[in-house]
Amino acid sequence: MNRMSYEPKARIKASSILAALVGAAMVMSACTPTTENPMTGSSNPSDPATVKAQVEELKQALKDLHAFKTETQKAIGPQKWVDKGTRNSACNAGDGREGVNYSVMSQTPDPVDLEASVIVVKTFWESKGFTTRVETNPLDPGLIRLYANQNGGNLISFTANVKGSGLEMDTVCIAGDQHEIYKELYPEIYGTPSSPGSSPSAN
Repeated sequence: MNRMSYEPKARIKASSILAALVGAAMVMSACTPTTENPMTGSSNPSDPATVKAQVEELKQALKDLHAFKTETQKAIGPQKWVDKGTRNSACNAGDGREGVNYSVMSQTPDPVDLEASVIVVKTFWESKGFTTRVETNPLDPGLIRLYANQNGGNLISFTANVKGSGLEMDTVCIAGDQHEIYKELYPEIYGTPSSPGSSPSAN
């Protein structure tokens, strides 16, 4: 008789303990804070550390582009090239993200073998993973344009022209807030780097 009355009580006690454990687990789960993905960094586009990292990445991309430009020029031949300026512009970093890149332009007045130089550059760029496209115009036989891109971005072009040839190249697009990146790159124009609420000011 005593054993029969004990068994239901034991089952009730076990059920109570299980329910308590489940409830505690749910409370702990609800109270656990969500952590930031260390691979993506801060989600705040104005975060100073994030902006500085983006600027350093952009500067490295420019160095890489200049090295690539020099390799391309050497492949074309002994012509003397002159850089015509470097500028920043907004770009599409993919997945709906905006970003910033550098664009550089370089020209030579020295003559080049139009078809041979385009073939050399096309082969070199394709060896680096670029997809290329050649454009010619029967009405202008002294001009050949070679366009290329890498993974949908990193646009570059070579214009072989009897009147002088040129290279135009974009770096990869670095995802980030354009205004915040410009503030870090050009504080004399856009104000204190990464300072919330500061207004752009031109000197």
